[in-house]
Amino acid sequence: MSTTERIAALRERLRERGLDAAVITHPSNRFWLSGYTGEDIPPNESSGHLVIGLEAAYLVTSRLNAEQARHEATGFTIYDRERDFAKADTAIIRELGARRVGFEDQAILYRDYRTLQDELDEGVELVALETLVDDLRAVKTPEEIELIARAQALTDQAFMQVAPTIRPGQTEREIAWRLEQALRDLGADGPAFPIAVASGPNGALPHYRPTDRQVRPGEPIVIDMGAMLAGYCADLTRTVWLGEAGEQLEHVFEVVLAALEAAEVGIRAGMTGKEADALARDVIAAAGYGEAFTHSLGHGVGVRVHEAPYLSPRGDRPLEAGHVVTIEPGIYIPGWGGVRIEDLAVVEPDGLRILTTVPKRITILP
Repeated sequence: MSTTERIAALRERLRERGLDAAVITHPSNRFWLSGYTGEDIPPNESSGHLVIGLEAAYLVTSRLNAEQARHEATGFTIYDRERDFAKADTAIIRELGARRVGFEDQAILYRDYRTLQDELDEGVELVALETLVDDLRAVKTPEEIELIARAQALTDQAFMQVAPTIRPGQTEREIAWRLEQALRDLGADGPAFPIAVASGPNGALPHYRPTDRQVRPGEPIVIDMGAMLAGYCADLTRTVWLGEAGEQLEHVFEVVLAALEAAEVGIRAGMTGKEADALARDVIAAAGYGEAFTHSLGHGVGVRVHEAPYLSPRGDRPLEAGHVVTIEPGIYIPGWGGVRIEDLAVVEPDGLRILTTVPKRITILP
């Protein structure tokens, strides 16, 4: 699907809601709709807004980024923000004659929202878009799935290059850096998110940044990584160990593996995220570790590494063919560590197609 087709799909949704235009401030939605790859510095330095009317489309940016924007965002009029994005947005909205304008309520600075309120003429209504563009992004085209599969293949290859070379005494930070180097050497644009290497008790922290702690034989080492390629993400988690695993590690690993397998066999299009989550959660709960599975089973992956749909106890949305999702059950025990195994998969009418090729169990000789 080209950006022209994506904008057409957005305009159809705007018409359904009786909207004349939309201000797009979320960086991922901006890229998906325009192809513009400008870099933002969160939380308050944006490299561009989109203002999309029913007939015209504008990319508001600075003169510094204008040439890049003209090259990447074909079909958009490039508009100089001068000193203020929201005031530029307002000028375009006036030019379009829009009376009902959607805005991304989950991704706009309060300052910009207030400027829109204060600067727009009386009678112009601002309407929250909620997840309108995110929902358009959720079902992937074959071309998007191919890009994600390529990013996953790079991720798997980098992992398999580095993991077997891990040795006692190496630090989490050192291992993470070697994984990032491998991703880049293989052709990735970079990591899709900061690589996590969590050894021993640090593995009990699902979102963890590597430190100078040295890895040791027999303890779980949770590695979470993913490549970024042409704007699309991959995601992989494996739990490995050096030498022999103790009885507890073997047991916890087998429970998590059984949960993963139950989910991957059972998930189908039409099932809600809540039903998908329960396939794995019930296995972990039956083994006595229900309270130790502290996050959802999975999430969508695309231009963001966390996006719709969500496989969680609160996930009421049905899964659709073309969703790309993670399946990542985990058990986390404070003071001991954790085990998580994660695959990336495409939802198809009759089940899942697993994109991940890395073996589930990897024992590394110390």
